[in-house]
Amino acid sequence: MLIMGQAEVLTDGNVRLQFERKDIPVFKRLRMSLMWNTDKEYMAGLKYIVKRNFGFTTHYDSNMGIGFGATLNY
Repeated sequence: MLIMGQAEVLTDGNVRLQFERKDIPVFKRLRMSLMWNTDKEYMAGLKYIVKRNFGFTTHYDSNMGIGFGATLNY
């Protein structure tokens, strides 16, 4: 499992850590994405693959709320 980690030191001295994992296979056609950081922000998303280059997505972000959409890969 590849988890991306990011560390930042801001000019005011604050340290920020973020961990993210995208495209986690849950089932054959269902993928999940997760993100969390030390600023108490988080994200979770699901993508259902209908065909090879078309799918539906849903996403929840602690700042923006919930969203839905369609994905077109070309």
